[in-house]
Amino acid sequence: MKKFLLKTLLFAFVLLVMAVVFDMLLTTKALRLRTSPFATWNDLYQRDIDAQVLIMGSSRAFVQFNPAIIDSVLHTNSYNLGMNGRAADSQILKYKVFRHRGNPKPKLIVYEVSHGTMQKSNGYEREQFVPYLHDPYLWRLCHKQEDFSFADFVLPCWRFLGRQALIRKILFPTVKSEYDSPLYKGFRSYDRKWSGRGLHQQASVSYTHDTTIIRQFRDFLSECRRDSIQVVLVTSPFYIGGTRKMADSTGMHAMFAQIATDFDIPYLDYTYDTLSYDTAYFYNTMHLNKIGADLFSQKVARDIDSVLRGE
Repeated sequence: MKKFLLKTLLFAFVLLVMAVVFDMLLTTKALRLRTSPFATWNDLYQRDIDAQVLIMGSSRAFVQFNPAIIDSVLHTNSYNLGMNGRAADSQILKYKVFRHRGNPKPKLIVYEVSHGTMQKSNGYEREQFVPYLHDPYLWRLCHKQEDFSFADFVLPCWRFLGRQALIRKILFPTVKSEYDSPLYKGFRSYDRKWSGRGLHQQASVSYTHDTTIIRQFRDFLSECRRDSIQVVLVTSPFYIGGTRKMADSTGMHAMFAQIATDFDIPYLDYTYDTLSYDTAYFYNTMHLNKIGADLFSQKVARDIDSVLRGE
C-alpha cells in the first residue's frame, strides 16, 4: 500500500511539473503574439501603451480608426483598444486592466458607440482572456462574465484544456490571411471590396440596450471625469442600407446624445455622412474597408481637433 501511494504521488508530481512547464511555455509564447486578439493585451500587460489618445469600442473601432492617421492630424500618440465583437462591458473591463497594469493615463478617449455598445457581450473570442487568467485582477473582473472557473486561475495548464485551436495558434502562429497579420497600435484595416450578401439576408439590424450596461458606461464616464480625461463619443459611418433596416435608430442616437449632454462631452454622429452612401468605402454593412477607414480617420481626427479647440 505504501509503495502504491509513493508511486501515485510520484506520478502526480511528474504530471504537475509537466503541467507547470507546458503552462509556462504557452504563456510565454502567447505574450509574444502580435495578432488579434492578443496583441493589444500583450502591449497592455507589458506596459507598452504610452498613448495620449485611446480609441475604444467594438470592431467598429478596431478596423475604422487608424492611429497612424490620427497621430498625423492631431500630432499625438494614439492606440486602438477596440475589441472585436464585444460590447461596453468587455471594453470597459479591458480599460480597467489597462489602468491597473500601470499604463499611463490618456488625455483623451475616443469612444465609438453604435447599435451593439449597450448590450451584454456574448462571449465572442472568449479565448483572448485565457493566457492572462493567472492575473488575479483580470480573473476577478471576468470569471463570472466569461464563465471561467477557479481552477482556470490556480491550476497550471487548466485554462488551456480543451482549447486545441488556441494552443495551435500559440505554438504555431501563421499568417494565413490578413486577419492573421500583425496589428499596428491595436488597429487592423481590411483591404476588401463590398459584399452586400449579409445586408440582403438581414430583415433588420438589431439595436438593443441593457440597463446594467448603460449604468456601467455612465460609471466609466464618471471615472474619466474624475481623472480629468476628455471623452469624445463617436458613431462612425454605417452603410445607409443597414441604417434603414435598423429598428429605432433615432432612439439610439438620442440616447447617446443625452449621455453626452449629461456628461458635457462631444458626440460626433457620422451615421449620415457622405461615406455612408457609397459601398466603395465598406466591406460589409457595419465596417469600412481600408479606403473608407483611412478617409474616416482623417475626417474624425480633424473634427475632434476642431471640437476640442472650440471652433
